[in-house]
Amino acid sequence: MTKEEFTKPLEAAIGGTEYGDEVIADLTAHFDETGKYAQTAKDRLDERLGSLEGWEKKHKAEGNDAAAAVEAEKIALVKKALAAIA
Repeated sequence: MTKEEFTKPLEAAIGGTEYGDEVIADLTAHFDETGKYAQTAKDRLDERLGSLEGWEKKHKAEGNDAAAAVEAEKIALVKKALAAIA
């Protein structure tokens, strides 16, 4: 798979938003044409997801619902990205 072939479904799934484009840029920057691109991308997305879920939980515990909602939107994008590369 080429980098372009890898990026195309991600752009369709999460492109067009600031955070979605940031995720795509990160994943394509770490694209490995030797065949480990999917596992590398999944690992990076899993790390991102864990971090975002932690921040969402922290914001909820502090009563900051607006910040928690922002994190929830990012979580949804990361999950879409995971589905796009599965």
